[in-house]
Amino acid sequence: MKKLTSLVIAGMLTLPLVLNANQKLSNLMVIVTSNDNVTQLMAGVLAIQSKKQGANVSMLYCGKAGDLVVKGSKETKLKPKNMSPQMLIKKLLSMGTDIEVCPPYLPNAGKTKADLISGVTVAKPPKIAAKILDKDTKILSY
Repeated sequence: MKKLTSLVIAGMLTLPLVLNANQKLSNLMVIVTSNDNVTQLMAGVLAIQSKKQGANVSMLYCGKAGDLVVKGSKETKLKPKNMSPQMLIKKLLSMGTDIEVCPPYLPNAGKTKADLISGVTVAKPPKIAAKILDKDTKILSY
């Protein structure tokens, strides 16, 4: 009887660990529209830190922030680490982050898909809406 009681208690103690191990990772959708370099940089910093902590991160750039995902766009390196928002975008891409630009950005900026940094894609609104509506998605908007 003692053995059975010990097994039941051990099972009760380990069940939360097993259940937690099977939980889906958090999803983070970062939407960047700000044309402020500091704000853009912080969006990238938080996306990288979230990715490092196990989140499934995706980023959507719209409006003037769309300029960041265009090849050869003007870079401004910011303190304290002399990094630009574009440098963080490239790091996020290397980490497997989905980075997309809003569909209206390209034609309204006089750009095409060929102008995008390698790895950046044009967003598909149904796919973005599904991510946003997923109960496991957290949204940061800058």
